[in-house]
Amino acid sequence: MHSPTRLFHLHFNTPDVSHAETELDAHGLPPYQRFGQVGGEFHALDASDPVPDGFRLRLQNAQRGYVNVTIAPGRRAHFDHLGLCTSDFDAICDRADEAGWSVRDRDGRRTFVMTPWGFRVELHRDGSDVEADLGSWDDARFERVELAVSDPDVEDEFRVVFGEIPGLVFRQDTDDDEGVHVPRFELDGSAFPTGKTVESTSFL
Repeated sequence: MHSPTRLFHLHFNTPDVSHAETELDAHGLPPYQRFGQVGGEFHALDASDPVPDGFRLRLQNAQRGYVNVTIAPGRRAHFDHLGLCTSDFDAICDRADEAGWSVRDRDGRRTFVMTPWGFRVELHRDGSDVEADLGSWDDARFERVELAVSDPDVEDEFRVVFGEIPGLVFRQDTDDDEGVHVPRFELDGSAFPTGKTVESTSFL
């Protein structure tokens, strides 16, 4: 890992979480953890744990190597946010503040930078608990993530705050009805020796 800031996480919402789990598993991203409640009590389950009666799912992860794709129940299928690990955490937060972007829970376990394009960026310091829970970069990583946004200036403005993020590719999309979305992403690493392109419509 040579870049100070690396993309490790994509979060989507969908009305059919079970379908998303099955399709992501078929793409080589197996179920990892589930989070939810039973009678108001929080539960964190590994993929192999039995699901207790009355379990109300909040979100679940598919994970391999340095790739984490989170799926949460929602009324419609859509992209919610992406996640980065970085050695430039404080500098990024300072630049976001200077740009007038909201930085939420800067000193908490999960910091979110609210961009002006309607999506959030989850930010973690290098060596955080979240990064420690990931697997090997060499095993699996995001080689390319396509982010479609209608604003033609998004790439330049985004990079002023976050710097260079290898593999994150911006595409201008004039279809405002769909909003910001991730049409596809590509995986690489020893788990995907010939690479793997995943169309988001295949699991959402």
